[in-house]
Amino acid sequence: MTKLQRILKMVTIIIAVQIIVGCSSMAPREIRQWQPTAITDFKSVAGKWEGLLTSNDPMMLNYDRATLAIGDTGACESTITRTRTKAQGTSVSYDVIDVFAEKGKLVLTDGKLSTKFEKGGQMTVQLYVDPASGERMLKADGKSSQGFTYSADLKRT
Repeated sequence: MTKLQRILKMVTIIIAVQIIVGCSSMAPREIRQWQPTAITDFKSVAGKWEGLLTSNDPMMLNYDRATLAIGDTGACESTITRTRTKAQGTSVSYDVIDVFAEKGKLVLTDGKLSTKFEKGGQMTVQLYVDPASGERMLKADGKSSQGFTYSADLKRT
C-alpha cells in the first residue's frame, strides 16, 4: 500500500466516524402523543382550522387543502381549495384552481361536533390534544353526498 493510499484510507475512516457521531448525537424528532379530548363548547374550538385533505374520491388530489371555519355559535363553513404549484428558480407560488365550499350548523354531542351541510355532505369533528406541548388538532371525517369519504387533520391558523 502506498503512502497516498494509506492517507486516503485514514481520511475516509475519520470522515465516516464523524458522520456516525454526528448522526447519533442529533436530537430525536419529537413525536406527538395525540389524545382525543372532549369539546365542551363551540367557543373552545372557534376560529379557522386548516390542513391537507385525503379522500377516496378519484377527483380529489393529495394536495387539496381543507379549511374549517367555526363560529362561536356553531355556524361553520368547510372549504376545499385546489391549487396549482408553480416554481420558478427559488420562488414557489400557488394559484387557486377551484374552491368547493359548504355551510352548515354544528351540533355538539358526546364531546364531538357534527353537521350535515346544505349540499348533502356530512362531517364529524374530534378534538385531539398533545399533553406535552398543549398543541391542538381537529380531525375531521366526512362523507360527500356522492358517498366519497374525506379526512383532514386540521391545525388552527
